[in-house]
Amino acid sequence: MASKKEIERLRASYKDKSDDDLMIKMHECIPHSESHIAAKLEIESRKRQSEQKNQEKQEINLLTTGVWDDIEVDYDTSKRSLGKKINFIADIHIKKAIFRDIEHAYVLSKNGFPKPAVILAGSVIEELLRQYLRSKNVSPTQQSFDGYIKACTDNRLLESGISRLSDSVRCFRNLVHLANEKSARITLSKATAIGAVSSIFTIANAF
Repeated sequence: MASKKEIERLRASYKDKSDDDLMIKMHECIPHSESHIAAKLEIESRKRQSEQKNQEKQEINLLTTGVWDDIEVDYDTSKRSLGKKINFIADIHIKKAIFRDIEHAYVLSKNGFPKPAVILAGSVIEELLRQYLRSKNVSPTQQSFDGYIKACTDNRLLESGISRLSDSVRCFRNLVHLANEKSARITLSKATAIGAVSSIFTIANAF
C-alpha cells in the first residue's frame, strides 16, 4: 500500500523538476507506485494552478477591456496622451506596468474597492516621481515617496500645489494600513479612491 507520507516527500522533491521531466518520471515508474502517484499528483496540481491563473487573467482582461475609453471620458486623458507626458520613462516594461496599474486602480475605484485602488494609485505616482527625478538627474536624499516629493519641491520641478497633491496621496496611502484604521470615520471611501486616481493624471500633466 502506498505511503501518504512518502508520496508527499516525493512530491516535494519534484518541485524543481520541469513538466517534461515529471511526465518522463511518471511513465518510467511502476504504475500505482509511490513515485508514480507523486509525479501524477504534482502534474495535476500544476495543471490546476495554470488553469486558475489563466482564468484570473481572463477576468482581469474582461474588466479592463475598453477601460481607457472610460478613463478618457472621466479624466479627459487618453492612453496615448499620457504616454507622451511620461516619455521620460525609457524602460518599456516599467511604462507598461504603469499603464496596467492605472487601469486596475481605475476599475477598482469605480467598483467600490477604495483600499486597493489607493494603494495602486499611490504606487503609480511614487514611480512616476522616481522616474521623473531620474530623468532630471536629481538624486533624492531618501529613496521613498517622501524623499521624491521633497526632491521635486526643493528643486522646483513641480509647482507647490502639485507637490501638496502628491503628499496628500501619500498620506491617504498610509491610511490603508490596518493599524491606522482606528475608526470607521477615517476608512478610505470610494470618493477618496477616485480622487487618488485623478491625481495621477493631474501630476502627469505637470511634468
